[in-house]
Amino acid sequence: MTQTFVDAAGLAQTDRDRSAMIAEAEGRAALQVLGKLADGDWKRPTDCVEWDVRTLVSHLVAQCEDNISLPTMLRREIAGRRRHRGKGPIDAHMAAQVEDHTGSSGPDLVAAFARLWPRAIQARRSRPGLMRRANLVTGMLTAPRVSVGHLLDTIYNRDLWMHRIDLARATGQTITIGEHDGQIVEQAIRDLALTWSEASIALELTGPAGGAWLIGSGEPKAVIRAGTLDYMRALAGRDTDGALELVSGAETALATARRARIVF
Repeated sequence: MTQTFVDAAGLAQTDRDRSAMIAEAEGRAALQVLGKLADGDWKRPTDCVEWDVRTLVSHLVAQCEDNISLPTMLRREIAGRRRHRGKGPIDAHMAAQVEDHTGSSGPDLVAAFARLWPRAIQARRSRPGLMRRANLVTGMLTAPRVSVGHLLDTIYNRDLWMHRIDLARATGQTITIGEHDGQIVEQAIRDLALTWSEASIALELTGPAGGAWLIGSGEPKAVIRAGTLDYMRALAGRDTDGALELVSGAETALATARRARIVF
């Protein structure tokens, strides 16, 4: 291989200060998309199968509320487990989030997000070290326990980033990629590498925010090439048939990469 591949597992985790800068940039990018939503957009389906555009935006607002208020987060955690016993803990919590905003209009939700996101950034950044070191169960078989600090500094930014892409795709908007997008992608690939248990692969993501990484230890058994957004959508469980290309190696390596999930 002539391409230089970076050891993904050796990448540094984003710290709280850098996370806040990324969050500010992602919030601006999200508001660009939210500000273009028209009256006919709110009921459009999204790549999140159970959510239309309005419901997805209500989740983003509720996520901000959870970040700002721990009692609100705890109340929804309890409500989700009681009302949605057939769902995993994350899905049950999100269902409770959405239920709290069933009566909110789309424009009101956009205004609420614009008001709450900056407060959510500061609230996450100010959480104390003892709380940050605690571990959480994700409820996903393919993802291990994560620290609260990782949730605050990495996963919330990743969640908003992916949902911005969901909204843009659902409403036919151009997906704008900036410098901060590459850092969100890099952290996702780091998380993938830290949970990888299959034969090593070389991963090349093309286009804006892309890069080249080694996932696993030892000489890679396969090379996988994909567009950056396509691969990230695959990691988030979105439908990406035909998006990934096997350049060399066993077919099973491609299948494994397509099945892999990390926390979004």
